[in-house]
Amino acid sequence: MNLNPGIFKAYDVRGLYPSEVNEEGARAIGAAFVAYLQAKRIAVGRDMRLSSPALAAAFIDGATAQGADVVDYGMVATDMLLLRGRVGRPRRRRADHRVAQPEAA
Repeated sequence: MNLNPGIFKAYDVRGLYPSEVNEEGARAIGAAFVAYLQAKRIAVGRDMRLSSPALAAAFIDGATAQGADVVDYGMVATDMLLLRGRVGRPRRRRADHRVAQPEAA
């Protein structure tokens, strides 16, 4: 799988769904996140976008495949997820903040 390196920013991953970031990419990013950081436990949250549940599930699948325990906070504000970061390294699945584009079903 090839991911566009342009989606990786200083503190997050941003791309248009599903052309730049999709479930396959989210799964690979989740696995790489855990493998690179050697994380044993992480927290995951998501925003309210229609694509967020599927992207979060794929990210969690990749993370657990690498052996991490995942606490899934579901839809949650970033501030709340960061406060919960004590359970592990927090990750938030979200889409791009560029001009709105229709999501594919």
